[in-house]
Amino acid sequence: MIEQWVRVRKWILPALVDATEAEVIADLMAGRATLWPGERCAFVTQLLNTDQGRLMHIWLAGGDGREMMAMVPGMAAWGRMQGAQFATVNGRKGWKRRLNQFGFVPRDGELWKAL
Repeated sequence: MIEQWVRVRKWILPALVDATEAEVIADLMAGRATLWPGERCAFVTQLLNTDQGRLMHIWLAGGDGREMMAMVPGMAAWGRMQGAQFATVNGRKGWKRRLNQFGFVPRDGELWKAL
């Protein structure tokens, strides 16, 4: 996992606002987060148990937008297999337009999709 992190960190670090790189690595190593490395992009997701149910939260992302959008359906399928009822994203406003095609809708300041 560390080798993959080193390769993709250049896409993820600009998205870090609420954690440090060390905290992200610790969460990845402890299994509290999952790294999704692409060829030209990467995601970091978290499975969370909330009052709304179990959800897969797309925490961090960056890189090539086309490749990122191609990865979304596979990540959603994985989330369903992990028992997630929803996928969520918070971030830049551009995500709303891009993720609309996958059924994400605005809710409580984030984008939500039923899985």
